[in-house]
Amino acid sequence: MALFGFMKPAAAVEDEALEVPEVVEVEEDPPTLPEAPALDANGLRSVADHVTYLLSLVSPLRPFGMGLLEAWDQVMCEDIDSMTNVPPNNTSKVDGYAIRAADLGEGHPQSLELVEASARLAADSAAAVGAGDVLPRGATAVLPASFGRVEAGRVHIIDAVLEGDYVRAAGEHMAVGTRLLSQGDVLSDRAIGLMASAGIDRVLVRPRPRVVVVSSGAELVEPGSQVHHGEDTDSNSFMIAAAARAAGATVFRVALHSSDPEALRATITDQLIRADLLISTTSGRREDYEAVAQAMAELGLTDTVEVAMSPGRTQTFGLIGVERVPMVMLPGNPISAYVSFHAFVRPLIRRLAGASEHRTVVRAVAGTPLQSVRGLTRLLRGHLVTDSHAASVDLVSDPHAMAELSRSNALIVMDEDVENVNAGEHVTCWPLEDT
Repeated sequence: MALFGFMKPAAAVEDEALEVPEVVEVEEDPPTLPEAPALDANGLRSVADHVTYLLSLVSPLRPFGMGLLEAWDQVMCEDIDSMTNVPPNNTSKVDGYAIRAADLGEGHPQSLELVEASARLAADSAAAVGAGDVLPRGATAVLPASFGRVEAGRVHIIDAVLEGDYVRAAGEHMAVGTRLLSQGDVLSDRAIGLMASAGIDRVLVRPRPRVVVVSSGAELVEPGSQVHHGEDTDSNSFMIAAAARAAGATVFRVALHSSDPEALRATITDQLIRADLLISTTSGRREDYEAVAQAMAELGLTDTVEVAMSPGRTQTFGLIGVERVPMVMLPGNPISAYVSFHAFVRPLIRRLAGASEHRTVVRAVAGTPLQSVRGLTRLLRGHLVTDSHAASVDLVSDPHAMAELSRSNALIVMDEDVENVNAGEHVTCWPLEDT
C-alpha cells in the first residue's frame, strides 16, 4: 500500500515501485545563551551589565514547606496570619479573685461565696487567682486582693470593679488572623518565636541554595598537609566556601588535585546532582584556569568576557549539563577571586534564595587619597569605621593577599567615571560583615 494513498490492485503494486516520500531532516541550531550585553569602545562589559546578565540566567529555587527551625533565615513564600489568640485565654493581671462583674451591681449581695477555681464560675461567687492565671469561664473581671476581705468563706467587697478590669483578654496581644509575616520576609530568630507563639509550626520558604565549590590544580595541597617544592596550600576554596555560607548557602567543597580535562569533566558532572550553583576556584596558574574553562565549554553553554573591573577582569559563567546548572569560574588570584565573588556570585546566591540582591552601601570619608582608571570599576580593600555621626574608611594594603583580605571589612567602590578621590572626600563602600 502506498503511503498516504489508496489501496492499489495487486497487479499494479507488483508492476510499480513503491514511492516513499523523502524525509527531510531539519538541522536545529545548537543551543546558545541569550544575547549578551554590548561591549564598550574598549571591548569591555560594564559591571552593572554583567550582574544584570547573570541574574537573567537564573531563577529563584522552588519553595517547599519546612519546620520552623529548618526555615531560619530563609525567604517566606506565603503570607502568614496568626492561627490563635495570644494569650489564648483570658488571664488575670493581678493577684485577687475572679468574679462576674455583674454580681457587684445594684440588687446583688455585697459579698461573694469563695469557691475553688473550676472550669466555669457560678453566679455570686469568687475564685482566688494569681497574676497570669487563666480565668474560669464566666468570669468577666478580677477583684484585686486589696479590694476584698475574706471572712467565713465569703469575699466581702471593699471596692467594686467593672467588667474587664484587671483582665488580660484573649487575643489582647495578638488576635486570630493578625498578619505575622508576608511573602518576601526573611524568617529571623525573633520571627520564629512569633510564629511559634501563634501556633504555626511549618512555613513555605525557598530552600538554601546548595553551592558546590570545586577546587582544582595539581600544585594545590590541603591545609595541614606538607607543602613540597612547587606546591601551595589551597586557601581560595576555603575562603570562597565560607563567603558562600555567609551569603546564605548550604556549601559543599570538593578538591580535585589535578587539572586533567577528563578528571575535571567527571568531577563537575558528578556534582551537578546536588548543586544549585557551582563555583570553580583554582591556583594562580593560567593553565589551571584554562582547563576549567575548557571543561565548562564541553559540558554546557558558557560566557567568557572581559569586564570593566579591577581586580577580576576576566569572568567566565556557564549553564552546565542537561539541567543547565549555573557555574561561575573565579580568577585564581585570591583578591580577584574574593572581589569577583562579592560582585557577581553573591547576587546569584541571593537570587536563587529569592532574597534581595541589593547589598548594604555606606558612604564614608576616605582617610587617604585613592586612585583608579577612568572606564574601570575599581574595588579596593578598606577598613571601615562607623559611629553615630559619620563613617570613615582607610585603604588596606599588604603584600600577602590573604592578610590584606583578613584585615579588610569593606570594599571601596570607585565607579567607572571616578579617577581620584582625595582624603576627606566621600566614597562608596560595601561592608563585608553586613552584606
